Amino acid sequence: MGSSRLLIFFILPILLVLDPLAPAIADDQNSHTLCTERADYCWSCSNANNTINNGSIYKQNLNSLLSSFPSNAQINSRFYNFSLGQAPNTGNAIAVCRGDVALKDCLTCFKDSVSILLQNCTSTNEQEAIIWAQRCTVRYSTVSILGVLEDEPVLYLKSPRNASNAELYNQVLNPLFKNLSEKATAGNSVSKFAAGHALVPVTNQTIYATVQCSPDLDKQNCSNCLEESISDIRKCCVGVEGARVLKPSCYLRFESNPFYEPGADTLINLPGEQGNNTSGNKPSNITTKVSPPSFFRLVLSLCLLSAFAFL
Repeated sequence: MGSSRLLIFFILPILLVLDPLAPAIADDQNSHTLCTERADYCWSCSNANNTINNGSIYKQNLNSLLSSFPSNAQINSRFYNFSLGQAPNTGNAIAVCRGDVALKDCLTCFKDSVSILLQNCTSTNEQEAIIWAQRCTVRYSTVSILGVLEDEPVLYLKSPRNASNAELYNQVLNPLFKNLSEKATAGNSVSKFAAGHALVPVTNQTIYATVQCSPDLDKQNCSNCLEESISDIRKCCVGVEGARVLKPSCYLRFESNPFYEPGADTLINLPGEQGNNTSGNKPSNITTKVSPPSFFRLVLSLCLLSAFAFL
């Protein structure tokens, strides 16, 4: 009996850690999404678009287009878009750098991101893809994507650390993002980006946050994309110290430590009565989805615990 108990105590922790903290990815049977270990790069490849007539021609156009990114003389800003080839085999690409990043670092991010896409998406004939890096986003498609609002695929990345006071943290987070979103949507055709921090009362914590839209979006579409992303926090990331909501047309991020360039930082003074409107920050009737492997491990763990009770 003693050996059985020891065996259970040995197996149970292994079962519980077999399902490590991982990004929450929106369901899409036509795409696959992967991240590097520290989520410095996350990419999603898809075969959702079936309009191309000759895959080899499209692939040639796309490879030529993406391969030209690192040396293209037209890339003189943080936003770049280009098309190559004739429809329906046209390769369309957009690259957006984070608004606070120096141009030379943007070009490095574009180069590294394109390399990952060429290895993981174009090599398997995926027709459209996106990669979210820490400093930039690169995407391509067979159809025109310039100025088009696209909110899928969506990727949620959250910190494993919980806020010390989730209620106060969330009361600050929502108005902080709304303030930054107003600044970002007021941007121009080159940059729609805002960064800043706000103080959490009582706990003396600081929330650092950024929001950004692809600058080819008009003001209304940018606002819509960011508003939806802010509401998505309730689905994935309530009560944690940091998270990212990543979409093709916009993204947002918040952390308890600075993660952007100091020159972009601004103290956001929020209204004193931050707690009066908190209903939008609290989860209500949220359904949690459990994958089959996770469910199996959960059931097996409970069975082992029950067996232990009778030993």
